[in-house]
Amino acid sequence: MTIFKVTYILLIWIIPILGSLYSFRKLKEEKQIELIKELRHPLSYLGIIPIFIGLLVFLTGSTSVSGIKALSHLGIGLMHFGWFVTWVIRLIKGEESTFKSIAMILIGVFVLIAYMYLY
Repeated sequence: MTIFKVTYILLIWIIPILGSLYSFRKLKEEKQIELIKELRHPLSYLGIIPIFIGLLVFLTGSTSVSGIKALSHLGIGLMHFGWFVTWVIRLIKGEESTFKSIAMILIGVFVLIAYMYLY
């Protein structure tokens, strides 16, 4: 593994973490408490966080030594799981029209097929 790949993998994880911490510390105290409450919501655990973690894991697996396929597959799986949970919650709450719901299904299926075809 070259030094560039190691540096790239470290930057994939360090930049978002440091950026998040920096933004969090810039917030006022009441906004920090509100953000912590939002992050403890089950939708964050099951929908939003897996999407971001999945993207980072996918990028890590893609740039590692020989492109570790297990990490790439895990990352894509996490992203699709988060997308699916978010879509179902929005559908249950009635925040999406029928057209948007069908479009989201088609986009998810298209991305999954494209991933399976390319990898």
